[in-house]
Amino acid sequence: MGAALHPDVERGIALIHRLLVLEVARMREAGVPVGEDDYRGLYVSDAEADRLAATLPGPLAESATHAAYRHDVALLHTECAGPLARLRDMGGLDVFDLGVLLLALAAEADLGTERLIGYVQDDVTKKRPRVELALRMLAASDEFHARRDHFAPGAPLRRLYLVSLLDESGTPQTPLLGRTIALDPRVAGFLLGERETDEALHAFVIPVAESPAVALEPALAERVASLAALPAASLRPPVVALSGPDPAARESAAGTLARDSHLGLVRVDFAAAAHELGFEEAAIRALREGAFSEAAVVLDGVDALSQADGERLRELLARTPLAPLVLLGSRAPFNWPGVRIELPGLDFDAQRASWTGLLAGETVSEADVAALAAKFRLTAHAIAAAVEGARGHARWRDPAAPRISLDDLQAAARTQSTPILSDLARKIVPHYAWDDIILPADAREQLREMCGFVEHRHTVYDTWGMGRKLAMGKGILALFAGSSGTGKTMSADVIAGTLGLDLYKIDLSGIVSKYIGETEKNLATIFAEAETANAILFFDEADALFGKRSEVKDAHDRYANIETAYLLQKMEEYSGMVILATNLKSNLDEAFLRRLHFVVDFPMPEEEDRLRIWKATIPPSLPVAEDVDFAYLARQFKIAGGNIRNIVLAAAFMAAGEGESVRMGHFIRGVRREYQKLGRMVTDAEFGSYVGFLRPT
Repeated sequence: MGAALHPDVERGIALIHRLLVLEVARMREAGVPVGEDDYRGLYVSDAEADRLAATLPGPLAESATHAAYRHDVALLHTECAGPLARLRDMGGLDVFDLGVLLLALAAEADLGTERLIGYVQDDVTKKRPRVELALRMLAASDEFHARRDHFAPGAPLRRLYLVSLLDESGTPQTPLLGRTIALDPRVAGFLLGERETDEALHAFVIPVAESPAVALEPALAERVASLAALPAASLRPPVVALSGPDPAARESAAGTLARDSHLGLVRVDFAAAAHELGFEEAAIRALREGAFSEAAVVLDGVDALSQADGERLRELLARTPLAPLVLLGSRAPFNWPGVRIELPGLDFDAQRASWTGLLAGETVSEADVAALAAKFRLTAHAIAAAVEGARGHARWRDPAAPRISLDDLQAAARTQSTPILSDLARKIVPHYAWDDIILPADAREQLREMCGFVEHRHTVYDTWGMGRKLAMGKGILALFAGSSGTGKTMSADVIAGTLGLDLYKIDLSGIVSKYIGETEKNLATIFAEAETANAILFFDEADALFGKRSEVKDAHDRYANIETAYLLQKMEEYSGMVILATNLKSNLDEAFLRRLHFVVDFPMPEEEDRLRIWKATIPPSLPVAEDVDFAYLARQFKIAGGNIRNIVLAAAFMAAGEGESVRMGHFIRGVRREYQKLGRMVTDAEFGSYVGFLRPT
């Protein structure tokens, strides 16, 4: 044991051993009775105590007294180095505190010491020191009661989780003097020269990569390095807030700060640890780990803390500077009053470089890699995971000769960017193509232009510099206006399929709330998650949310206008695509209309377009009788494409029920049902010579 210990720790344990020997002598002088041989094994006899005392290293001075050895402990407290000094300085421990830690450590380090502790406590089952023994050994007689305060919850020994006090078995409210002192396992390991991370934090420690997954931009890297080069006294407390959307970039910056400060690096998922262990314990254990390991500690996920916990963390860091350097890692900027480093997300060139490096040796063209970088705003880790996912798809498709395709990469990238919007939105899986859309030529051209905004975003905003002229987000805002069934949702579906992006239809009933602030909270969640997900947001019946602001006549009107203003702000900040669909364009607020990049009108189809819709809706496998006159149906019934699809579906079911092909009569009956559903008057004249199909047979 001695060779593995720091000399000062070894010296401290030896002092505790000498004090225990003196306690044995004091017990002997007090004439504590011992058991008979019939009880051998249930007690420590005098002879056994003498034998154990004789095995302890180092001679007992002839003039030894408790006061003399306590004086030696005081000298050790002043002169110590290594782990004892680090513990002393970290917690502001005094002589008595240090003695308590050494007493508890002596029991951890040697089983013989355990039995001796049982002897001096007159109970062989009490192998760990109790508070009474610590006071008896380490406090002068006139300090006995005053030193009790060192075991209070707010005292360093317990506030820093260095020791815990255990109740006696079966006695849940054991008096203080009878409570057992248990040394924290991480503290014991630290003093004994072990390097294992705190077991309580083990599940929350994030592995640190040997080499960064992404390099910082040179100018930013230089500034980070210059911060680390400043004297330690320039950061009091030694805390830096480190924010940015890419965890790999944050890790790279943290690694630079730690390396240039000659420190190791420990990353902790602090939000999860705080939830599991409790805020105070998670914070102290994480910060303490930095002191034990001589490492910078990254508290990741601090932006997920509540406002109250964020304030508590700021107070704790100000009064408890345990670790040599603390980095507050967060996606969004954390409100720290000191130094703050805000890292940008990966730009187009960095993302393209990541894709290219990971796809080396694959048959993926530079143009396809550029398209991926333009469409998906992913972190370095997400890009790596997407490439591995694409390789998995390729192996499943062709195990013998797997080749990654662009479709594999897009599917894997969508998986990495999928948001958690299930409570507020419904994901639409694209399944329509451009040939399925029957629209005027100008409307189709506008839809194509919308796709071009995404596909060529990098060229216009970055290469040509237009992004520097924009104060807000670089997203795309479009309005689809037209009656129900004219193809608004289908068009959004086609755009999502063309771009390879996820499409989420927002559930308005889950967003709009009668409670003040809830609507804004729901919208903030949607936009924040969609930002990381590269998703297209589709607001159907948008006039319910984006309606005209009204004259303020009461508190309800004023709050409704605040909601509208908030929506304007979030849409301007969003960098993805937002599509608003409405049946009532005139009801939309003019402020929204001014901010739109596209307004696509979806008119009711004319006869020629209706004929194309009728024919396009019929799948090749549907048995259609020769008597069906699609030209008549298109000419006679002025309805939207959605209604036509409903009619074809109803006719198919009627024919299947009658066991025959779909005839003209089935379509005529389907038209009547659709008219009834729409609340439109049905007259015999509208059906002309086919009215007979509507009469009972």
